[in-house]
Amino acid sequence: MKNLHVITNDKLWISKRFYTSNNDLNNIISCLHNKYTINLICRKNSKKLNFLIDKKINLCNLNDIEEKHINILLISISPFNFFALFYLSFIKNIKIKGFVYLRSDGFLEYKYRFGILGYLFYFIMFNFIKKKVTILSCSKNFTKVKISKILHPSELTAKWFRKKKKLIKKNIDFLYIGRFKKDKGVLFLSKFLKDNFIKYKVKIVGTKKKDINKKFFSNNIEYLAPISSEEKLIDLYDSAKIFILPSYIEGFPKVISEALARDLPIIIFEDIKYVINGRYGIFTCKRNIKSFKNKVDYIFENYDEIQKRIKKNYFFTKKNFKREFLNSIKNGFKQ
Repeated sequence: MKNLHVITNDKLWISKRFYTSNNDLNNIISCLHNKYTINLICRKNSKKLNFLIDKKINLCNLNDIEEKHINILLISISPFNFFALFYLSFIKNIKIKGFVYLRSDGFLEYKYRFGILGYLFYFIMFNFIKKKVTILSCSKNFTKVKISKILHPSELTAKWFRKKKKLIKKNIDFLYIGRFKKDKGVLFLSKFLKDNFIKYKVKIVGTKKKDINKKFFSNNIEYLAPISSEEKLIDLYDSAKIFILPSYIEGFPKVISEALARDLPIIIFEDIKYVINGRYGIFTCKRNIKSFKNKVDYIFENYDEIQKRIKKNYFFTKKNFKREFLNSIKNGFKQ
């Protein structure tokens, strides 16, 4: 098998028997492990993380690479990935061939978090990296990314399409699953629901409660740590009435596919209306009380009909993603 050096900003917790990561790294590695020998270059974490890496990998240090030509897959553009590629190209003088896989719009993320200086810094990283490797992306809407085909990341397996358990009741009005970060819109969502929709029961999943500022606490909002069990995650979706994705910036969010697979209507805001991708069951509204309430009322009044139409959607699965990923990179590495 070909050697492939995977460079990622994702963190890894290392045990003698297994690894865990802070992101969906295993989904990408599972696409590659039967075709490539994976040498992973990443950051390390001192505590156990939530997502198991269950495929064989070799942990690699930049200084240990002795080849003159190597195959590279960068997962996202970040300072860690940028400096790793710069080091390999100019300090070690290694010839690079490969890809960068963009999971989000870095230009908007860096501008949102760090202002114009962040945008300019990402611009420098982006232009250097795109000259070295080919861009793969999960969206055609990313800034300065011009590609004809996109990848559709998904964790959906056959389990996601099984019938719902009869014992599970829909006791959550609104559900959000994701990181508790400003650009994800969840800070806005927490305050918005706390101040204006106190009668609705809300679950926000993805960050431990102890790591969330108390100013966001409310009697109607329950905060839960990340859930890695597929069965528990499916049950969680089934116990909710509406899924809310409040992000300001997104790529191809897997939570949308997951929610729709469980016939769950979704509310997003106008900032990310491009994520709909022709799928029914995703409703947009403005970030104000009237627009949000009107959308919620419409969904509840037409709930059964909406669920029937959601079932007719086309669903991107984990199997689809693997096929798309391998087809995209099959002719892009040195022999």
